[in-house]
Amino acid sequence: MSRQQNKQTTPPPQPTKVGQQQRNQQPPPPPPKQKVFNAEDYAKPPHLTKEEVLEVKQAFDIFDNDGSGAIDPQELREAFEASGIKTYHNKFIYQVLGELDTDNSGGIDFEEFLHLATAKVSDKDTREQIQKVFNLYDWNKEGRITWDELKRVAQDLGEEMTDEEIQHMFKKADLDDDGFVTFDDFYNLMTQKEYGKQ
Repeated sequence: MSRQQNKQTTPPPQPTKVGQQQRNQQPPPPPPKQKVFNAEDYAKPPHLTKEEVLEVKQAFDIFDNDGSGAIDPQELREAFEASGIKTYHNKFIYQVLGELDTDNSGGIDFEEFLHLATAKVSDKDTREQIQKVFNLYDWNKEGRITWDELKRVAQDLGEEMTDEEIQHMFKKADLDDDGFVTFDDFYNLMTQKEYGKQ
């Protein structure tokens, strides 16, 4: 028998069960790579340049303390407090978050933050945005702001105002003098329009 014939007839060594298990197991997947920020992905010349996107990103990173890529409720609270606005109620934080978190992820991501920072204001957008702000003040959801609600909001925002100052603010906002600040009153005050003209 020649050497070549001998090799063909010798069966290959059988792997042990341990060897089979090791061969069948897939290595663990590598950890997901964090996407590298590229301002050009968000730039829309001539309305939004790469440099402007980078400026907005710097502001976003200040709020995103943990570098997670989203501003969570705690970071939002800290941002308000750093701005001098005291937030005593979680409801206020979650209302603001709910208005800005368009994908309902539980945080404000950079795209949402960029949209907020660069949104063009049209009359329709202005009215919608003012409605959102009005809704934050309208605690009872009655479609009008009472003197007590205005006082509560001033306290929640950390404003140290006397009752007389709050009353003066309320009278200025209650343009039709009906004892309530309706959305139309609020809208006209915020846009500096005379009452009845829209």
